[in-house]
Amino acid sequence: MESEVASLSFARVLMEGIKEMVFVVRVDGVNSFTYDFLNNAVIERTSLVSASVGKKLKEVHSTSMTTFLTERYNEVVQTTQSISYEDSFYCNQNKLLYSKTVMTPFLDEKGICTHIVSLVKDITNEKIAKLESEGIRERLEESNARYRSLFDNNADAIFTVDFNGHITGGNSSGSILSGCAMKELAGKSFFDFVIAEDVERAKNYFHLSILGDNKDWRFSISNKSGKLIACLVKFIPISVKNNIPGFYMIVKDMTELDKISGLYEAGEENFRIIAENVHDVIILMDQDKQYLYMSPSCENIFGFRAEGIIGKKPFYNVHSEDTSVAEQAFNQAAKEGSTFQLQIRLLHKSRGWIWTEVSGMPVFGEDQKFNRMVMVARDISIQKEYESQLHHFAYFDSLTELPNRRYFQAYATEKLEQNDTSQRNLAILLIDIDDFKDINDQWGHEIGDAVIQEFGYRLHRCMVGENMAARLGGDEFIVLLTDAADKEKVSEVTDAIYRVTKEPINVQELSLYITISMGVALAPTEKTSISTIMKRADMAMYKAKQLEKNSFFVSPT
Repeated sequence: MESEVASLSFARVLMEGIKEMVFVVRVDGVNSFTYDFLNNAVIERTSLVSASVGKKLKEVHSTSMTTFLTERYNEVVQTTQSISYEDSFYCNQNKLLYSKTVMTPFLDEKGICTHIVSLVKDITNEKIAKLESEGIRERLEESNARYRSLFDNNADAIFTVDFNGHITGGNSSGSILSGCAMKELAGKSFFDFVIAEDVERAKNYFHLSILGDNKDWRFSISNKSGKLIACLVKFIPISVKNNIPGFYMIVKDMTELDKISGLYEAGEENFRIIAENVHDVIILMDQDKQYLYMSPSCENIFGFRAEGIIGKKPFYNVHSEDTSVAEQAFNQAAKEGSTFQLQIRLLHKSRGWIWTEVSGMPVFGEDQKFNRMVMVARDISIQKEYESQLHHFAYFDSLTELPNRRYFQAYATEKLEQNDTSQRNLAILLIDIDDFKDINDQWGHEIGDAVIQEFGYRLHRCMVGENMAARLGGDEFIVLLTDAADKEKVSEVTDAIYRVTKEPINVQELSLYITISMGVALAPTEKTSISTIMKRADMAMYKAKQLEKNSFFVSPT
């Protein structure tokens, strides 16, 4: 009796408790297989039903699917080894899902395979992320090559480190600075290179950076040959899909800048000899922020002759929105004796405002009073352009140019927080193109992409004010209404969307007509999250599909 109860419990675990799809087939002979067991996950997500148990593959599947599965099962029978493969299928809700299947043989005492257990894991999220990443990679192939070149050829040393400070990679400048090849550095702690008297301070700085205090820090390192190098270090978090696996550690060798400052104190003539032969722009300002010196490279970098700048008012060439930042950094460095590094917009004679990285170091006299600031300015406009492109592809859909799920959720969350105080009502519309799979199957994915692209464009045309349309993926779109006081307000937008949907989509001499199903969810009066409202809209959309396609359903609040 106890064994019977136990077996029933195990059966229930297989049937109800395992989220992955579990199939058990009986091997009847060559090319002949019968379903012996299907768990609830199979019945919920596929076209198979409880009555499919006891039937052969060819009785419940199409010819092509039967052939595909038979080949896989035969391989398991012949090799008596487990196999795995990835596949895609449309579930009961007409959503495209990606899966990874592991087929495992069960052998009798003679070593003959009598049954095969298939465990199917849903890898849709991972696969979509990979496909989107590959799509971005294709579009950014040239930009990524340039961006990688910018990383590899950066004059500053750049290392990647994990949360424990262990080095995981870096650029060629990092190898030069440390005197070690990257394979020698891999796995080592960067603290091993910090001089003994600076180690504790460096650990404190790194801890502050983990907590979000991403300032510039000064400490010295000892490279492979034992040479001491004074460095300016900054830790920047590496963000991958909202996760931070580690940090970029940007290390600027301050040896030359320190030497330049010392040379200025030793003699202005020596300073000029060095300053006139550097590619970046070297600037000297006194305690009143008056320009004392500008290196000749100013004309190459900014288009202005150096002598024309001497005597100008302080920060005359700094963008008005950045002036206060520059002044604050200057004043703080002068007061605390610290260095600074900031990115601001400086005036170029012909190109207008260009992004520039400015590093500054204060110089003190024998009386320990601040008397001048040595600054180095570098044009980083190309780097900023790459950063802007990467930001765009991280937050916008590459096919439709609409915002993606990440951008939508951030924007909608911001509006929802405003909604708590302003009493404005929000609504979310989840939209799905009816039978979109048929378009792909009949006309191909190129035509399908064109339909998605055109529908996204039309949907965007229906947006007014602070309303936003975004693409979630596949043929799913989402809309945020920021002023939906009642159902009538919502109907105005849904009517506009249905009107533009009625127009044919002309693609490669084809005129295609589409219909859509829409789920609507209004923000409730009580406090909630955007994810909750999106789930309600999703349920409403599938309710609309069940009732009648080309319609919408409003979720009860």
